[in-house]
Amino acid sequence: MSIREDILALVVEYSDVDLRHFDPSDVFIGNGIEGDDADELLKAFAETFEVDLSQFIDYFHFVGDEPPMGRREFPVDADGKVIPFWPVTLDMLVDAAEAGHWTLVYPEHEVRTSLWWRVFEYGALALLLVAAPMFIAYEIVKWVRS
Repeated sequence: MSIREDILALVVEYSDVDLRHFDPSDVFIGNGIEGDDADELLKAFAETFEVDLSQFIDYFHFVGDEPPMGRREFPVDADGKVIPFWPVTLDMLVDAAEAGHWTLVYPEHEVRTSLWWRVFEYGALALLLVAAPMFIAYEIVKWVRS
């Protein structure tokens, strides 16, 4: 088998897509591989083909941590415009395996967090700050009454 065929076999193993329907032009999103599945695939890819992926930036390519409502982190260019997802192709993985490291160079950017995610985080924190004292007070009252 060639490196390309070996990589293809590995990627198909981590997707729910049959080889006949596999999209080599977008390994992750095009084949439904995101979040933990994508992380596990990348880890297996790095170990199997001895590739240094320390320069790989997941938020350019897929949703890395499966938040409840889509993309949590996203890169923004110097003009303040969101950089859309860049597909990772099978050829890019082959290039990385042959080079021994991730070869894509990312542009200068900053990372922003979605407004929805910030509202969710602060809402959860506010709920915790309100609920915790109420729970403690309830337990104290229950203990005093017993």
